[in-house]
Amino acid sequence: MEPKNYTAVQKHDILNAYLHHFSLTSMKNEVPGLLSFFFVQGQAILPYIRIPTGDTHLDPRVHVFWIQPSRTGKSIAWNFISDICEHAEVPIELFASGTDAGLIGSTEAVMDGDGKPTGEYETIDGLLAGRKAINFDEGSIILNPGKHSQETVLYLQTACNPVGSGNNTLVKHMKGNKVEAESSVSMWITTYPPKGVKEYVLTKGIFQRVLLYWKHWDMDERQGVSMKRLSTFYRKPVTTEYSREDLYEYFRETQKWVRDKLLNLAEIRFSVWDEMHKDEKEELVQSHMWDMFTADENYEIALHQASEEVYDLLRDMDPSMSEIVASFTPAIENYLGIFSLHMAVLERSEVIQAHHVDMAHEILLDLFINLISWLEDSVEIGGNKNKEQKLLNDMVSAYNVCQQYEIEGMGDGWRRKQNVVAAYMTATGLSKSSAERHFKDFGSKLFSGKKSGGRIYLRRKGDA
Repeated sequence: MEPKNYTAVQKHDILNAYLHHFSLTSMKNEVPGLLSFFFVQGQAILPYIRIPTGDTHLDPRVHVFWIQPSRTGKSIAWNFISDICEHAEVPIELFASGTDAGLIGSTEAVMDGDGKPTGEYETIDGLLAGRKAINFDEGSIILNPGKHSQETVLYLQTACNPVGSGNNTLVKHMKGNKVEAESSVSMWITTYPPKGVKEYVLTKGIFQRVLLYWKHWDMDERQGVSMKRLSTFYRKPVTTEYSREDLYEYFRETQKWVRDKLLNLAEIRFSVWDEMHKDEKEELVQSHMWDMFTADENYEIALHQASEEVYDLLRDMDPSMSEIVASFTPAIENYLGIFSLHMAVLERSEVIQAHHVDMAHEILLDLFINLISWLEDSVEIGGNKNKEQKLLNDMVSAYNVCQQYEIEGMGDGWRRKQNVVAAYMTATGLSKSSAERHFKDFGSKLFSGKKSGGRIYLRRKGDA
């Protein structure tokens, strides 16, 4: 996954500039950087846009769950994201841990002038109430077994439901009354790789409602970032065409462009909008959601083609694993519609076109492949406790069925690596990214490598 190669990044200078500035804060984390752009943009335009689908709708929010080892730039990334949010006039909050009252809200008795209860109560909003971007740093807290963490996950799942659907309202029953909080938050969740991933994936619905990005960092990558960081001491960052102030202005102007479009459709002034109750605003937004953006004649075809590529991946997988991964496809499809809208917003286009779908699909397909790779390595199918040994045995079996070659000066018995990896994929049902990572992480135990004529060859150690 190389974000700089994505069509959307190459086509839009502001997106490329955003990644540049993000990488100055959180190095070598360009994929989360790319997702954070849409995370901010989604929350910025949320008050004015709903995405119609059948007799219901989605909204433009993007929720991210980022899994990566400790000390690899996850936490510091929020320094950049929160700075952009603040200047883009998007409210932000941090979450570490909290009670139900802290998440949903609580009630407090209203007192009269003499300090006596009037019999009325006022609601104190919790963290998940209202519109804001929330950072859940070290999100493993919400994955720890326990009644409170289970309830927290349920609240987060509810908060992910479309704004204005009624299903995004959090309810907590209390003695004599109840607290209700409508949530319009966007969630940025980070954590180190948790243990017992299978249980989380199968039982925690939050995974199926977010964009999940996983990455393993080996020692070479850590050292590479260390060397890059050390090179920044007493060295001013390279000046680019777009400054941070330009990024701030982009998000403010984008919000204004979308807002003015809605107000023009509704034929009202901003002063009228500003004084409206939130329910009145939601009713107005939904009444114009079919007119805010339209789709061209090739939009649906592009969506169907993108979906076919996703299902082609599932059909090539081990059946046991494909059933697990299939539960993520509805979220990918929803995000395909959401990201297509974001691409149109980037271009200030009122018509969502096939190429917007294609740019969205290019990013989401890579995320889906990355998800498959993570699950294939982390979820133990059938409780296999000798996973690594089986993996090594499968590598040897794949190696043995491949054609042998002689390399001048190095003898015979060599196999082309791409053929060995392909045979390994066929035998195991693994994706290409998982297979290649297995050879990277474990292949050195079994094989020697040699490059010749532009190709990489492998030979079993001891066979020379």
